[in-house]
Amino acid sequence: MSISIENLRNVAIVGQQGVGKTSLAEAMLYQAGVIDKMGSVKEKTTVSDYDKLERERGFSINPSLLYLMWQDHKINLLDTPGFVDFIEKVKPVLRATESALVVISPSTVAGTETKKVWEYASQEKIPRLIWLNKLDEEMVNFSRLITEIEEEFAISCPPLQLPLIQKGVFSGVIDLIKLKMRTYKNGESEEKPIPEEFQEEVGKFRKKLLEAVAETEDGLIEKYLEEEDLSEEDIKRGLKNGFVKGAFAPLICGSAIKGVGIDILLDTIVNFLPSPLVRESTKEKSLSAFVFQTLSEAHLGEISLFKVYSGVLSSGSAVYNSVKGKEEKIGQIYLMRGNKREEISQVVAGDVGALAKLKDTDTGDVFCTKENPVTFPPLEFSEPTTSIALKPEAEKDEQKMSTALAKLVKVDPLLKVEVDRESGQTILSGMGEVHLEITIKKLKEEFNVRVKTEEPRIPYRETITIPAEAQGKYKRQSGGRGQYGDVWLRIRPLPRGEGFKFVDEIKGGAVPSRYIPAVEKGVKEAMKKGFLASYPLVDMEVTLFDGTYHPVDSSDIAFQIAASMGIRKAVEQAKPILLEPIAEIEVEVPDEFLGEANGDLNSRRARILAVESLKNRKRIKAHIPVAELHNYSTHLRSLTQGKGTFRKKFSHYERVPDEIAQRIIAQAKKSEKS
Repeated sequence: MSISIENLRNVAIVGQQGVGKTSLAEAMLYQAGVIDKMGSVKEKTTVSDYDKLERERGFSINPSLLYLMWQDHKINLLDTPGFVDFIEKVKPVLRATESALVVISPSTVAGTETKKVWEYASQEKIPRLIWLNKLDEEMVNFSRLITEIEEEFAISCPPLQLPLIQKGVFSGVIDLIKLKMRTYKNGESEEKPIPEEFQEEVGKFRKKLLEAVAETEDGLIEKYLEEEDLSEEDIKRGLKNGFVKGAFAPLICGSAIKGVGIDILLDTIVNFLPSPLVRESTKEKSLSAFVFQTLSEAHLGEISLFKVYSGVLSSGSAVYNSVKGKEEKIGQIYLMRGNKREEISQVVAGDVGALAKLKDTDTGDVFCTKENPVTFPPLEFSEPTTSIALKPEAEKDEQKMSTALAKLVKVDPLLKVEVDRESGQTILSGMGEVHLEITIKKLKEEFNVRVKTEEPRIPYRETITIPAEAQGKYKRQSGGRGQYGDVWLRIRPLPRGEGFKFVDEIKGGAVPSRYIPAVEKGVKEAMKKGFLASYPLVDMEVTLFDGTYHPVDSSDIAFQIAASMGIRKAVEQAKPILLEPIAEIEVEVPDEFLGEANGDLNSRRARILAVESLKNRKRIKAHIPVAELHNYSTHLRSLTQGKGTFRKKFSHYERVPDEIAQRIIAQAKKSEKS
C-alpha cells in the first residue's frame, strides 16, 4: 500500500468513558467498508475492544490502532481509553497524531476525563475536532450546548452542521458549509434542500461559522465584510488554516450507533484535518520513529506501536534506540486493525505500524540512526494514587510473581512495582482500585500467578523531642583478648526532614580517630530500629563528645556496640514520638459535591490548605495522613457519582496524635510478640 504523506491522517479518538468512542470507531470502519457488520460494545463484538478484560468490563483499557481508506486517503484511528484509571494512556498517543477527535454527548459536555484529554492535547499542541454523539438518545438545546462548550474549553466552537430533529426524532444533519440537509434511513443518506422552518437557526449558526473562518486570514475578513458571505472553497481554506492553528475547535454531530453523520465525519477528516506534514516529517531526513504504545498479545508477546516521523523503517534493518543507547533489530512489521495484523515490509514518514518481539524497547523510546541521533521530550505521567501489597499464594511462586509484574509494568507505564525495604512487602501501585484489580486478574489469567493482597504498611518514623546524653560502654573479658569500647553521646532533635547528622567533638584522643567511623556506623545501625514501635529514627543530631579506649582490647566492633548502647539510653531520655507520612493531595469535584468532599477529608484527619474555583468545579488542596488514603479513590468516586478525581504526592512527616500513636505502638508490640 503506497500512500503519499499528504494523504495520511492520524487521528486520536478521545473523551471520557461512556460517550461512544469505540462505537464511533466501529461505525467509521463500517462506513468505509472495512467490516460488513457493526460490532457492539454491549455484545462484546467491536474491533477495538478485542482484549478479554476489555470485553468483560465494557470499556477500553489500552489504546487500539485501526486504519481505513476513504477518498484515496489512509486514516489511522487510535481509539483511546476514557475510564479515569487509564485516561493518561492518551498522552503518548497524542504524541503520535496530528489531530484529536474529541467525543462528547449532550449530557457529558465537559466531564473530568474529557477536560483532562483536552488539556493533554493542548500540551502537545494538537488541534481538536469535536464530535457530538448520541443525538439519537438524548434531547439537546443546541445553542445552549455550543455556549457551554465554549465556556468550558475557552475556545470558539463553530458548528459545521446542525442536528436535524423532527417530531422529536434525530434523522440527519444540516450541512452549514454546503447549505444542504442530509437525512439517513436504513444506512443510506440523501441530500435535500433545507426546509423553511430551519432557515432562521441555519442563518444564525452559518454566520457564526463564517465569522470564525474569516478571522483566519486578512483576505477572508475583507471579503466577508464586503459580501457578508464566503464561497465553499473560502470556508474550506479558512477551516483548514484555523484548525491547524488551534484558533477554534469545529463541531460536527451525529450518532455512531445509528450511523448518522459518519460519512460527513470521514469527509471532514480528509478535507480539514492536517496531514503529518504539519509535524515536518519528510522523506529526505534520516530515520526518526517514536514508540507510543506497548501491548501484550497472547501469541506474539509484546507489540510496539510506533509512528515514523522521518525516513523509512524497514523490516530486517538495524536501528539505534537513542533512549536506551542500544541497537535494535527490526523484525516483521505489521499494519494493525484491532487484533488483526497485516504484514508489510516498511513504514514511511508520517505513517504508523507495529513491531513484535523487540528486545530492549519500551513506550517512549525513539528509533533513529547512530550517526544522526534523535531525542524527544520524555513522557510524563502522574504519580500512582492507589497501592496494595501482594504476596503469592504459593511461596514457590515468588520469583514467578516478580517476573510477571515486571512484564506488566513494561507494557503499562501507569503501573509501579517496588519492594519496600522496611516491610519486605511487594507494593503494586496504580491509578485506582480498578487499575489494580485488572492487573491482579492479569497475573492470574495470563501468568497463572495467584496472589493474596493486604494493605501496604505505613512507613512511620520515630524521632526525639528534647536533647539528652548518655554513656554507652561495652566491656567483655573471657580469657585472652577482650572487647572494650566506651563513648559519651549527646543527641538533639533536628527540624523535620533534616534526617541525621553526626558530629565528632572528641578532643585529646579520648577516642582514637580510627574508631570514630565505627562509632558513627553503630549509631546509624541503632537508628534503623526505634524504641517505640521499631520504626527508623530520623531528624536527630548525634554528637560524640567523650569516651575511653583500651590499647589492646578496643576494636571497631566494640565501639559499634558501645555506640548502639549509648543511643538507646539517650533516646529513652529524649521523649521519643511517632511520626507519620503526610501526602499533599489535589481533589477536583463538581461544585455540588464540595461539602461532601470537604466533610470526608476532615473525617480522614486532612488539613484543607485552599479551595480554588474552576469552571463548575472546585479544586481542594490539602495535607492528609497517608494512612487515611486507603480506598480513597473508590470512595471519592462513590461520593461524587464518579465525577471526582485526585492526585497525590508525598509531602512531609508529622507527629502522630497521641491516641492514634498509642494504638500503633500497641499493635507493633503485639506483632513482635507473635
